Amino acid sequence: MDSTSESILESSLFKDDIDIKVLDARENIITNGKNSRIQFNPFIYFYFLAEGSGTFFIESDAVKIKKNDLVIINSNIGHNIFVDENEYACRSIGFGVESIGINTVKEEINNNKADEKIDSNKDPNSLDESEDEEKIKLEIDNYILIPCKEEGKRVYEIFSSIVEEFSSDDLYARTLADSMASYFIIKLLRLLKGKIEIVHDVNINRQVDYIKSYIDGNYSTDIKLEELSSLAYMNKFHLIAEFKQAYRVTPIEYLILKRVEVSKGLLISTNHSMETIAHIVGFNSQSYFNQVFRKKVGFTPSQFRKKHRL
Repeated sequence: MDSTSESILESSLFKDDIDIKVLDARENIITNGKNSRIQFNPFIYFYFLAEGSGTFFIESDAVKIKKNDLVIINSNIGHNIFVDENEYACRSIGFGVESIGINTVKEEINNNKADEKIDSNKDPNSLDESEDEEKIKLEIDNYILIPCKEEGKRVYEIFSSIVEEFSSDDLYARTLADSMASYFIIKLLRLLKGKIEIVHDVNINRQVDYIKSYIDGNYSTDIKLEELSSLAYMNKFHLIAEFKQAYRVTPIEYLILKRVEVSKGLLISTNHSMETIAHIVGFNSQSYFNQVFRKKVGFTPSQFRKKHRL
């Protein structure tokens, strides 16, 4: 690996590599007088304004946007768009990816003199590499606004390709969408090196906690790992890893333990049959309930009831 590649993410928590997985990609048209609904995506989202102008309301901030602006919004940040009165509509295109966040480096750096602070009166961030672009100003934390200027056409082409592949049934389309998103994000990090950095999405703990709460409230239903993966906006392998790191068991293991704990209470406090209790807590058969209960508790359900009934 050359020295340039080795230093792309030197300030990042992802020292060696990043794994980009596209979870959503779409194009939206918002007409004047019909602002978009407020969204809280549980993953970072990259919006590119292809046409029009308006105001992006991001939490308590009102951010003016225009054609060729790139807006990056980190996970679980409420946002929506209002179209300017003199515009018929705004057309945006974008994609969301899992498990990462993008923040500004907490330093002010002049492109010409490293020890000179950014002048906030100058034009803010740009993807242009022209000589007249001397300084870059980035917003922090909740969102980052980057006017793309002359690079707008290229950014739009990349985003359009990501949306097309994400929605396609063609061979390995999702893999190609992931690759294109990876290409764009890494090129962005290289271009704005020292200004922005990629970090682990701390809000991912909220998604894991949500999955635990969902299991707690729906343990009696036929919950599948694929369903939990969809709810968390994570692939199932990533969900398993994050859930196990937080709770020391996988989501399905936690589901089984939850069913067993509830069944203990029913065995002690009710006269329900084993078959009824198995059904109440979500096991698909009495025999499987007996097998799992004995493995986890060390007794059969009948032995447990006899031992603990007053």
